Amino acid sequence: MSVSIEKVKKLRKHSGWSQERLAEISGLSLRTIQRIETSGNASLESQLAIATAFSISPGELLDNEKIEIGNGGINWGGILGVLLCVFLMMFQFDLGNTSFFDLYSLLLVIGLSVAISSISMGLNNTLTTILLFRWVFFLPKNKVGMQKHLPDLNKLIIYCHVSGAISSLVGIISVLMTPDLSQYHLQAQYPLAVGLGVALLTSLYAAMLAELILRPLKHQIERLLIQHQKRLTHQ
Repeated sequence: MSVSIEKVKKLRKHSGWSQERLAEISGLSLRTIQRIETSGNASLESQLAIATAFSISPGELLDNEKIEIGNGGINWGGILGVLLCVFLMMFQFDLGNTSFFDLYSLLLVIGLSVAISSISMGLNNTLTTILLFRWVFFLPKNKVGMQKHLPDLNKLIIYCHVSGAISSLVGIISVLMTPDLSQYHLQAQYPLAVGLGVALLTSLYAAMLAELILRPLKHQIERLLIQHQKRLTHQ
């Protein structure tokens, strides 16, 4: 399978590495690195070694053309997984007699993540990445160039965590600086504790969105790409 020569060179130069240094870090021979940067031909083992050296997924090294992945159909595993995750989280909250769902916190995390992503990647790339959510429920069919979305998914995962952290920090500061919490309708015995709990919900939602949906989605694309590579190898 061919990797993108331009991507490998760009990543190496961005890291400030020579070919010898990349060979040393990846555990490959210098001749292998030179061959990859000349022809683009790399085995699965070489792709994994180089991707590990750059701390990226192997799929991010591939060319964006002529790689079709997915057979279509309903993703029953994804549907079951999402429902099970939500049920278990609701069950855990129910043990403490607390409310799990807060619409405003969820919308805040989603909105802030989309805003940061739009600043970084542009609106079109952000919307394209968001539309990949449908793969959690419906498998792709003969999609081409999906590896180009892996870096954007990585960024969106980071932005979700950043959004959750910022939102929770602002919420905590707001609660601590408010002398009368009754204006937030916190009539509990310990309104301060309840207020802090609500503020931390955004971090929880962000972590769930990033680690229970986005990262598994990224891994699904990587798995389909690896399956495609293996089929070509055995042909």
